[in-house]
Amino acid sequence: MKNIKSDFYNSKKEQAFLEHLDDRDEAFWDSLSFLNELNNIGRFDNEDVAFYQARFLITGRLINHIASAYHLLKMGLEDECLIMYRQSLENSWLLKYFIQKPNHAREWMDIENPKNIRPKQRRKILENEEAAERIYSKLSSVVHSNHKSFWGVCVGGMFNHVITDELFGHLIATVNESIQYFTEIMNLFHTTIEETEHAELYKEISLKLGMCIYITSYFKDTNRTISMLKKNGEDDVIRYLKSNYKRV
Repeated sequence: MKNIKSDFYNSKKEQAFLEHLDDRDEAFWDSLSFLNELNNIGRFDNEDVAFYQARFLITGRLINHIASAYHLLKMGLEDECLIMYRQSLENSWLLKYFIQKPNHAREWMDIENPKNIRPKQRRKILENEEAAERIYSKLSSVVHSNHKSFWGVCVGGMFNHVITDELFGHLIATVNESIQYFTEIMNLFHTTIEETEHAELYKEISLKLGMCIYITSYFKDTNRTISMLKKNGEDDVIRYLKSNYKRV
């Protein structure tokens, strides 16, 4: 009998993944660590106890789900990564839901009769509800055990740089979005991140995330990314990408 443990924990597969991501791996962990740092600040002035408890629990689970999705992607388990990514989105959108409806946090945290906030309710408060609906529908087709979800199975997973860039792009965008949600939470309670001791780190992380998103977009669709950067007058970024990154 073959022991499949080595198929899952294949060091060459992980090495190929990390070599392909290069500095993006560090940017991912730095940004996720920063989200954790923000969540651990404690209660803001005027922040309701129930709201604080809700966002602390949601963000903690969100961080775990994103980290889990990343680890599964590194193992080459792409479908399984998508399952955790969908969970990450549900938590991220729940965070946004409470920003829009902070009074509902107390009902959600009620021990005896907790309020259930369905994914559809969460998507309705997003700026681009239609796009979120499309993404969620596609993810659900993979998550649920229907015929369409069994398009391909590789026990132990395998590294594919094209799929890695596609899924990593979604994960890093969710981290970035979640950090922005936290700045909205601060604004909700009459403070800004610029007024905290994390102001400089926020600028540093934002720059790292921005470049990480550019690099990933460049790998996914070079021409479209270059066109977008030209339109925004980002000629220095274009030169940097062309001189440092080659499509595989």
